Amino acid sequence: MSCFVIFFGVLYFGIAPNSTYEMLYLPIFFRGLGMLTLIIAFALFAVEDLNPKFLLSNAFFLIIFRSVLAPIMATSFYSNMLYRLQQKYIYSLSETIATADPLAASRYTQSLNNALAQGHRYDEAVQIATHSLYGTLQEQSLLLALKEILGYLLVISVIIAVISRFIPFHKTIRVTFAKTGDDMV
Repeated sequence: MSCFVIFFGVLYFGIAPNSTYEMLYLPIFFRGLGMLTLIIAFALFAVEDLNPKFLLSNAFFLIIFRSVLAPIMATSFYSNMLYRLQQKYIYSLSETIATADPLAASRYTQSLNNALAQGHRYDEAVQIATHSLYGTLQEQSLLLALKEILGYLLVISVIIAVISRFIPFHKTIRVTFAKTGDDMV
């Protein structure tokens, strides 16, 4: 779980409007390492005291849940959460945009002047400037929504990592040795 803490921590503190794909190499490495460890540990935990007769059916259910159902449910949940949060933030950010806001007014005026300089009519230039401002609002609301989701995931992964340190996930494996005679000495 420490790998997931590093993954979510790097993403949470590293996400910005000027982020590049190269900044994702290290977090993706740690996520892959965490997934590898988690898959192996969970598989070993699930089959540790399992009757060999049930091994094949258990492996089937393990693969179905881990590789099919869990990713579908997680993708649905996070995409819905991202959409809802993005809409919430676009609403709250658009409430503060007005001509009295100097940053918004300067971006709007700059986009309007660029569109007019490119030869668009005034009504088209107004529409282009409005779409440019709306695109900036969408970008900022997406970043805020990602920050919130990554913050929740970071806190949850820290809690799970701390709890998992105190849970013994494996039993002591005792190997029986066959008694041999004195001829092996």
